[in-house]
Amino acid sequence: MGHAARMASSAPPVLLTGGEQDAIIRDLLDGHVDDGSGPDWPEQLGAPVRALRGFRTELRELLMRTTEHGITTDRLRELGRATERSEWLAAADFIDEYRGVVDGLRAGVLDSAELVDFAAAALDRGESSPLVEKLRVVVVDDAQEATESTLALLRALVRRGVAVVAFGDPDLATNAFRGGSPDVLGRLALRLGLPAVTTLHLDAVYRHPASIRSFVAAVTERIGTAGAGRQHGARAVFADEGDETGAVSVPPLWRIESDSPAHEVAAVARALREHHLFGGVPWSSMTVVVRNGALVPSVARALQLAEVPTRTPVAGRAVRDEYGARHLLLAAAVATGRDELTADVASELLGGPLAGFDSLSLRRLRLALRSEELSGGGTRTADALLVEALEGPGRFATIDARFAARAGRFSASLDQARADSRGGASIEEILWGLWERSRLADEWSAQSRGHGIIAAEADRHLDGVVALFTAAKRFVERSPEADAVVFLDAMIGADVPEDTLSPQALAESVMVCTPSAAIGLEVEVVVVARLQDGIWPNLRVRGGLLAPDALVDAVVSGSPSAAPSAAPSAGGEASAVDRRAEVLSDELRMFALATSRATRQVILSCTANDDEAPSMFFRLLPRSTPTADIRPPLSLRGLVGHLRHVQVSGRSPLDAADAASGLARLAEADIVGASPDEWYGLLEPSTLDDLVDLSDPEARVPVSPSSMGSFEECPLHWFIDRFGGSSSSTAMGLGTVIHDVMENAVEIDVESLWKGVEARWEELEFESEWISAAEKRRARQMTESLAAYLGDFVASNSTLLGAESGFELDVTPAALRGKIDRVEQQADGSVVIVDLKTGKYAPTGPEAEKNPQLGSYQLALADGALDAAPAESARGGAKLLFVAVRTAKKAYSERTQGAFDDEALAAFRDRVRTDAVGMAKRVFEARIDEHCLGRSGDPAGSTSSER
Repeated sequence: MGHAARMASSAPPVLLTGGEQDAIIRDLLDGHVDDGSGPDWPEQLGAPVRALRGFRTELRELLMRTTEHGITTDRLRELGRATERSEWLAAADFIDEYRGVVDGLRAGVLDSAELVDFAAAALDRGESSPLVEKLRVVVVDDAQEATESTLALLRALVRRGVAVVAFGDPDLATNAFRGGSPDVLGRLALRLGLPAVTTLHLDAVYRHPASIRSFVAAVTERIGTAGAGRQHGARAVFADEGDETGAVSVPPLWRIESDSPAHEVAAVARALREHHLFGGVPWSSMTVVVRNGALVPSVARALQLAEVPTRTPVAGRAVRDEYGARHLLLAAAVATGRDELTADVASELLGGPLAGFDSLSLRRLRLALRSEELSGGGTRTADALLVEALEGPGRFATIDARFAARAGRFSASLDQARADSRGGASIEEILWGLWERSRLADEWSAQSRGHGIIAAEADRHLDGVVALFTAAKRFVERSPEADAVVFLDAMIGADVPEDTLSPQALAESVMVCTPSAAIGLEVEVVVVARLQDGIWPNLRVRGGLLAPDALVDAVVSGSPSAAPSAAPSAGGEASAVDRRAEVLSDELRMFALATSRATRQVILSCTANDDEAPSMFFRLLPRSTPTADIRPPLSLRGLVGHLRHVQVSGRSPLDAADAASGLARLAEADIVGASPDEWYGLLEPSTLDDLVDLSDPEARVPVSPSSMGSFEECPLHWFIDRFGGSSSSTAMGLGTVIHDVMENAVEIDVESLWKGVEARWEELEFESEWISAAEKRRARQMTESLAAYLGDFVASNSTLLGAESGFELDVTPAALRGKIDRVEQQADGSVVIVDLKTGKYAPTGPEAEKNPQLGSYQLALADGALDAAPAESARGGAKLLFVAVRTAKKAYSERTQGAFDDEALAAFRDRVRTDAVGMAKRVFEARIDEHCLGRSGDPAGSTSSER
């Protein structure tokens, strides 16, 4: 092709990759929606449908078919009108616009079908290079995968007198839904334009033994002949393996059925490890095949965690989905100004490999920024501070911590990338600078030279980065003057993975792939995993939107069956049944391809439970096929776990003793988890002392009114919350805002109070916009309720004595400290304590009478601990004010606690002392029935100790 272009003094042809083609189609479709322009698509193909990746895929298939079969857009319109397919009329208009856009990109840009068409035309014109002139024979392997483009090129070679030798098996075609021709071998003479061809049928199978061959034959005999058929009669040369007694050592067929996908993959991992450890089978001589590409990453990752090294085809994933490549693209997008640096983007960048933060260190960084802001009198949120700090270098310098220094280095790298972008650097240079300054090359390279999960992950990360730089280099070479944003748009927006010629890791590992990636493989063991009903076979008819296969039928045969049925009819139903039968044959071919790769054993695995059922393909297995037993993982980690389980719950003392002996041997070899010294719950406690030594008369236990309620409900929960730390929630943040608005209220009308809420709204963090909108509506309702209460308060001639009034009270051994939301004096002179609540549920009247928070506030008032009201004030009790709970008569709800007399005050002091003594201990009980069951499920025991 390059020779032909030079002869014509034109630019050499350049391949338009699948990803680039998909991006152009997406941009055109999106532009049509935005402008209200474009083709007149039928109603069923509205804008939401055209936004789907599946629609673009079918549109690309239709484009390829028109090129392969020489269908002009005018011809496509004619066929559309003749078959009453309005979608073809619209597609013809779209193709005209699409080709106009591609022609305007740069000279010589062609997609894969156009490239082959260009090559065939060049051969017919005699514009071939000297190397092609010397061709005498072309050998085509796996010819059953040939598309019309492949056949067009072969026809051109045949016309030049080149002999064609084609090998293949029509029963193993996987490319039918991409325009492949499973019948090409049976009709090779017709497809190549020859009067006749010599056909040799191979009737002996040397790859696998008789049992596997019989199983593959049971699959293929359910497939149509595809113009051939004699291949069905091939028989295995070798019998099944056996030992000296004739018993089969490794079953040629094996079945795994588990109750969950996790257990299924664990059983598959055990089988693979058995072959590797006991049978000496190399990892690279085993393959796991799944039906579609979406399953590949999850299955590969699960096997990796089960200590089975895996690899996947790089071309099966878009580069933007690779871990390292994704973060390099994101950083470059921010540096070039393509993407705004938002709080979410900043967190993702810092949490990625370029900065190296984990969730804990990122939280510490946010807290440090927030603390510094508050100490300076500022009110900005941690999100805003994080974004500002990454917008330029040196903004983390005031924080003296290692994590801040790390953030500073990344911030400087990002700023340098911005400078490179402003200076006109290419996208390759911008990405390379970010990569070099991250120092990940040495780290990941060192990890990849090791073994295990970390090494395999590092290999995958490096493969993705290499693929990214390969794509960037190709972009710069093709379009040296193009803006870096153009490349980022194409890579970040690409849904279609691109083929890559970049180097890949060759370490010993198990390939996890789809059937199409298994073409040409021969391995000892094949596992067909996740063989579920509805997944494999997938009987959904392909091309349901634009019918590219129907277009080919209309061109080749001129059959009116290409027309969609307006109403059910016998012919229409038969056509639908025929199409579904063709799909089933395609699925059977892919299944036959996968299982026929094995030379020693085929394993079929599935999950069977209430939600998932095994595939119908399991019915093709002989009844005598053995099923794998449920066994522990065949790894040191799995063995340790199994032996520890047997030791604790063994059926007999002998089993427990054997398990202990095995653990002892493993512990001598320093296997992690084998020694009792590493077991949770068996270490000696670091101290047996109480939290507070109450023998010291000066010792005090810090007690807050709210902690009393938590401790009395469940001491263990109180301890974990108090010393383990509790995470904040949206509800807590919203409550803080409402409290602040009430405390600082000057004008008490709804709009004035709402302005206070809106002023602090940005301080709250929500997982999504719709949650923020919902919470804002709830905040508005609470604000209205608060305004109603404050209005009633003013109307009653009451007086506010204090807001957020703090107190500290010595109730030996407790130091009782707290803050009171409002101290109000009623018109009759009595003082009432008010505690604002923003929760959705109000307690009952009897529960409010026992509320420890209100009791603490009454005690503080009676003992003169409040500056807002003297001790001799008339006491009117206390109340809980719920602004999120309405009644029939009011927009708010109140729960009151009667005024304490001397006896009630004495009783409450004793209650405070009792709680303080309990909080000072070292053992804390879990209240299972009253508390824990409703929160954490089935606990292990009724009590628990914490030191």
